Amino acid sequence: MQAIKPRYKSYFWAYLSLIYLFVSSTNLYGQVYKKRLLTPGEYPLWGYLVPDKISDKANWVSYRSWYEHTGEDTLVVQQTYGHKKYVFAGSESGKFNGDTDFACMKSDTLTLVELKSGKSLKIPHAANFAFSGNQKFLIVLLKQTDQKFTLEIRDRTGSVVEKVLDIAQYRFEPSENGIVYCVAKNNVYSAEFILFKDLASRKTFTTNHKAPFKNFVWSGNSIAFIEALTEGFEIFVYHLLQDKLNRLDQKKATGFPAEMKISDGRFKNLMISKNGEKVFFWLKENQIKSNLIDPKAVQVWNAGDKQLFGSKKLLGDYVMSDKLAVWDLKHNSVLQLTDKDRPSGFLSADYNYAFTYDKNAYEPQTRQIGAYDLYLVNLKNGEKKSIIDRYTLGDYIPSRSPDGRYLCYAKQGHWWIYDIQTDLHTNITTSLHNSFFVEYTNIPQEDAPYGIGGWTTKGEVILYDRYDLWKISLDGKVKVRLTKGREIQKTYRVKFDSRIYNAGAESNMYTLDPNKGLLLTTSDRDIGATGISYLSSRLGPKDLLWENKKLHQVSKAEHMDTFMYLEESFSSPPKLMLYDGKTKEIAGSNKHQDQYHWGKSERIEYFVNGIKTKGVLFYPAGYQSGRKYPMVVNIYERQFAYIHDYENPTLINGAGNNVTNFTLQGYFVLYPDINYEFGNLKESVTKSVLSAVDAVIVKGDVQPDKIGLIGHSFGGYETDLIITQTDRFAAAVAGAAWTDLVSAYLYFGQETMRPDFFRFEDQQMRIGKSLYEDMESYLKNSPVLLADKVKTPLLGWAGKDDATINSLQSMEFFLALRRANKEHILLVYPEDGHQLEKKENAADLSERIMQWFDYYLKGGEKQDWMNKN
Repeated sequence: MQAIKPRYKSYFWAYLSLIYLFVSSTNLYGQVYKKRLLTPGEYPLWGYLVPDKISDKANWVSYRSWYEHTGEDTLVVQQTYGHKKYVFAGSESGKFNGDTDFACMKSDTLTLVELKSGKSLKIPHAANFAFSGNQKFLIVLLKQTDQKFTLEIRDRTGSVVEKVLDIAQYRFEPSENGIVYCVAKNNVYSAEFILFKDLASRKTFTTNHKAPFKNFVWSGNSIAFIEALTEGFEIFVYHLLQDKLNRLDQKKATGFPAEMKISDGRFKNLMISKNGEKVFFWLKENQIKSNLIDPKAVQVWNAGDKQLFGSKKLLGDYVMSDKLAVWDLKHNSVLQLTDKDRPSGFLSADYNYAFTYDKNAYEPQTRQIGAYDLYLVNLKNGEKKSIIDRYTLGDYIPSRSPDGRYLCYAKQGHWWIYDIQTDLHTNITTSLHNSFFVEYTNIPQEDAPYGIGGWTTKGEVILYDRYDLWKISLDGKVKVRLTKGREIQKTYRVKFDSRIYNAGAESNMYTLDPNKGLLLTTSDRDIGATGISYLSSRLGPKDLLWENKKLHQVSKAEHMDTFMYLEESFSSPPKLMLYDGKTKEIAGSNKHQDQYHWGKSERIEYFVNGIKTKGVLFYPAGYQSGRKYPMVVNIYERQFAYIHDYENPTLINGAGNNVTNFTLQGYFVLYPDINYEFGNLKESVTKSVLSAVDAVIVKGDVQPDKIGLIGHSFGGYETDLIITQTDRFAAAVAGAAWTDLVSAYLYFGQETMRPDFFRFEDQQMRIGKSLYEDMESYLKNSPVLLADKVKTPLLGWAGKDDATINSLQSMEFFLALRRANKEHILLVYPEDGHQLEKKENAADLSERIMQWFDYYLKGGEKQDWMNKN
C-alpha cells in the first residue's frame, strides 16, 4: 500500500504542544478570544464523558473521563450539593457505599475513600471487592501467588475483622449480604459462607472433599454448587435456615437420565427456586454420540440439514447442546426439561413450569431467526403440551408474569395472554384500533411489536403503541391509555430497567406499581426532542424535562426522587446533569470547544413520491452566509435520530465517516432519510437521496458540482448503486459494500452462521422474494452489473477479514470497474473486519477519505497514493 503524504501526521508532537498551550493559557478562560478552526492534530484533546453511579441519597455522583487517542482514563467522584471532588487516574468504574464511602480499582490496587473526611486507604493485590448490603463492611478478594484468593472483611474504619486464605472460587449473595466460597488447602476442599449483619458471621457447612467446588449460586436461603470430581460432577444444595446439606445422588434419584452427566458449561448456571425445593441444572449429552467434527475430515454440507456444517463446526451440534433439568429435593427426583427434540427452554417465574422449543424446528427456512412451536412442561408430573404453534417472533421471547401463571406474547398483529391454569389464550388488543406493532418499517418482514413496558403489581400488563403506554387487564376487558402522546406525537416509554425484561432461562419477579408513579423517557421522533416524565396514577404524565436535545443514560438515586443524566446536542458537548425538581450541571466535557468554530445541525424536509421525508443537515464550522460550500452526503437507511448526537472529532473511526471531521474541514454534511420501494432500490434510493440534495441546494449554500457521497455496509451498497444511476456526485466513497446481489444472496454468513437469504427476503436489502422468485430484482439492483454506467470517481475500502460482508464483494466491483476503464481505487486492510478495529488502520482510512474529498470537492492536492503506477 502506498504511503500517505504526512498531511495529518505528527499528531503526537502536536498533542504535546497543545497540552502545553492549554496549561499555559488556562487563565485566559472567561476572557474574550478569537475563535479558530480546529486541525486534525488537535483531535486528541477531545474526550468522552461516561456516567458511572449515583449514590443512594444523591449526594454524590461518579463519572468517567476517557480519551480515545491516549487511552487515558480518569474516574471522578463529585459532590452534587457542594464542591468536593475526588479524582482517580486510571480507574474506570467504582462503587458507592451509601453516601459515606467510595471505592474503585486501578489495575490491582483498590482505593477506599471516606467521602466526608477524604481519608483514603490503598489496598494492593486486589482482584475484586464489594460493599455489604447493610453498608457496614468492605469485602476484598486479594490475589495470592497460587491462583487463589485471600478474603478480607473490613469494617468502616478499614480494619480487618475477618480473613480467609486459600479461596479457590466464590460468589456474592445477590444483594451482597453475604459471600460463599471454596477453601482449598493441601488438596482438601471445604465450603463456607459469611453473612454480613452487625458482625461478619462465618460458617463452614461442608469439608474434607477431594475435589474443588465451583459454580456457586445463592438464592434466598439456599446455596447450590458443583463439586468437580474427576469422574464427574456432583451437585449440592445447602439450606441456611435448616443448616442442611443435600447431595444429588445420581444413582438413587429417580429419573436421572442414563448416559448423561452433569455439565458445568459456560453460561450454564445453576438456578434455585424461591422456596429452595428445586435446583435447576444442566446435563451433558453422551460425547461418544455427539458427532464431533474432525477439522481434517471431508466437510459434508447437506441441503436438508436443520443446522448446516459451518454452524456445527463453530458452535457445535445444537441438538447435542446441554439440556436443562430440575432436581426436586422433596421427592429426590430428576426431570429432564429440554431434550433433542426441543433443546432450548426457559422457566416460569414461580419455577413450576418450563417452556421448551426447537429454534431449528422449521429449517431449512430463510429468516434469520426461524419460527418454533412452544411447549409447556409441568414440573410436577412431567406432562408436556404444545401451547403456541409457529411462533414467528423468535427474537422476542414471550414475557413471563411475575406470579408464574401467564405468558404475554405477540402474534398475528396482536398481543395475547396465555393462562397456564386454564389453558386459554386471550387476545387482549383485539378491540383497539391503535397498532401495537411497528408502523412504517419500510422492510419486507413481519411487523415487530413496539414492546412491553412490564407487569403491574395488580396483575396487569403495560404495552406500547407508537406513542403511548396502555395498561390492560390480563382478560383483556379493561384497557386504559395512561399517556396522551399520540395527539402531540410524543412517545412515552418506561425508563429502561433490566429487571423488567426476561430474556434468559430464569425469569424475575419485578413488577411496576403505577400507583407509586413511573419514571418515563419521552421523545418526539419528528423533531428529535427528548425528555423525562413522571407518570402519576392520579394526575397522569408530567414533563420533568423536555429539550430539543438528546437526554439519555438516566440513573435514579435509590432513596431519592433525584436522577442524573447526560445532555448533549451536535454543537454542545455532553454534560452530566442532576435533576431534583430543578436541573443542575454536575460536569461538562470538552469545554475547550468554545475556542473553536463549530457546526450545527438542522432538520430539513423534502418530498419523495409525494411522501414528506426528513433529514439532517450539518453546517460547516465557521459557516458564513453567502458563501458556497462543498457537501458530503452520508447515507444509511434513516438517520434522523442522530440529529442531536454529539460526535467527537477523531481519526479513529472504523468507517472513516465522522460527521464532525467533515464539518471541521469546511463541508456541509447531509443525512437523508430514505424511502424504499421493495425490489427497486436503484431507483427509490437514488430518488430519495437526490430529493434531499435538491432541498439543500435550494437553500443556496452548497456548490451543486462539489457534492460527495459516502456510505458504509448497506450504505456502501447504496453508494455504489447510486453512482450507477446518476453523475450528480463529484466523488464517492463506499466501504464494506455489497455489490453482487446474486453471490451475496448465496453467501454463508460468518457471524450469523446461516445463509444470508434473510438479508434480501425480509431485511434491509428489501427484495422481499427469493433469488428464484424475482431474479430480475437481484440483477437490476446489483452495482457490479451496472459498472459501465459509473461516471463518479470511487474510493472503495474493505477489511480483508470482514465476517459480515465478504471483502470479495468489493473486489468484484473493483474488477468490474477496471474492466469498464472507470476511475476507482480500492483499499483492502489486512487482518481487519467490517469496521476497522485497528487504530492505525482506522486513522489511515480517515486520512485517505479526507484527502479523496479534498481533491475532488475542494480542488486540493492529489496525493501520491491516488496516482496510477
